[in-house]
Amino acid sequence: MRFLKYVFVILLLHLSCEVMSQQRPSSDVPTFRERIGIGGNLGLRIGNPTYIEVSPILGYRVSPFLMPGVGVSYRYIKYRMFGFPPQGVNLYGASAWMRVYPVPMVFGYAEYELLNGEWDPFYRPGIRSNIFTTFVGAGYSQEMNGSSSYIMVLFAVNQEAFSPYVNPVIRVGFMLGGTAE
Repeated sequence: MRFLKYVFVILLLHLSCEVMSQQRPSSDVPTFRERIGIGGNLGLRIGNPTYIEVSPILGYRVSPFLMPGVGVSYRYIKYRMFGFPPQGVNLYGASAWMRVYPVPMVFGYAEYELLNGEWDPFYRPGIRSNIFTTFVGAGYSQEMNGSSSYIMVLFAVNQEAFSPYVNPVIRVGFMLGGTAE
């Protein structure tokens, strides 16, 4: 419940932000550089498990309603189980994603992600394998001065046995550039 309170506060802050960017004349088309968006997600949880995530992304606004992109990610997870020493694993990944904006600030989202990691270090130490995950969901983006922040609610539709995700997956992030104006 505490987590939901934080998500609710973040969502309220998103909704209460005032757009400060200047409007461009309607005849002016965004340049190639203005269509490129660079950003990402950062994650941190202290406790059991401890979770640290850095996931930069790169996207290109093809049109005002369509933005494909790619991303890479690094995650460190450290957890403790009774009777075992604490274990830390490093996960590396890459993804391809697509945002579709039916209205300016709301978007549909789909992502295909590959994560490589040591999924069962207690029983099979040193053995790394791949996990493929498909996400679908929606998000809200608030644009300000050519950048944006966003919140997404996603569902991993093909969870495997060692998936690090629990549905729903909530992401909060930012992007510099890639605006629809």
